[in-house]
Amino acid sequence: MQNCNGTLLFESRPRISAFASVAGKKEAQGPLREDFDRIVYDSYFGQDTFEKAETEMMRTAVEIALQKGEMMREEIDFAFCGDLLNQCVASSFAMRGFGIPYIGIYGACSTMALGLMMAAVTVESGAALRSVCAASSHYCTAERQYRMPLEYGSQRPPTAQWTVTGSGACVIEADSEKAKRRSDSDSAQKDHRRTVFPNTQMPYIRAARPGVITDFAVTDQNNMGAAMAPANVKMGT
Repeated sequence: MQNCNGTLLFESRPRISAFASVAGKKEAQGPLREDFDRIVYDSYFGQDTFEKAETEMMRTAVEIALQKGEMMREEIDFAFCGDLLNQCVASSFAMRGFGIPYIGIYGACSTMALGLMMAAVTVESGAALRSVCAASSHYCTAERQYRMPLEYGSQRPPTAQWTVTGSGACVIEADSEKAKRRSDSDSAQKDHRRTVFPNTQMPYIRAARPGVITDFAVTDQNNMGAAMAPANVKMGT
């Protein structure tokens, strides 16, 4: 791995070997409907609070990703997960039943990208064979966190964004040869190991660049797009 003026270049090209997504009712009305692994039409997801619903969405996304990749929980070395709530409470409770070493991350809209970068670093460095990363948000929890609880009935201005209700999860894995070597060495300790497929059919992470804080003192909590736009412009120049 090389650091090229703040851009991390991954020599072994860690790959995304499995992924999953869980989305809400409104998201299912959009053009990505057919790409979601599960659609949840109940905003409570069978729970008694919106926060618990968000936890269940992430737990489900991670579980589906592992199933699609034919992986056991014991085969994941680290988990990098985050959400929009105080103390990353949704992801903390979502991951507590997996028994995977957990690193809570908070990057707001960049949480998934940050998780992918950190997972790729662990794989590239040899500290992990497989790491999972996940992010979640819920419209109802975000409104209560950043603006007004829905029960308050406040009017939203035209500039207010609509926070996604959903969760995504990815498994980042080392190259196939390294994975095969470790699978062979671990076979005596584990009853199940999945087949390691060639690297050609899955996307990989070639490089990552952490963002730079750019603050133009935008204070309108209903216009987060204006707050984030300067950083996007700066990164593009």
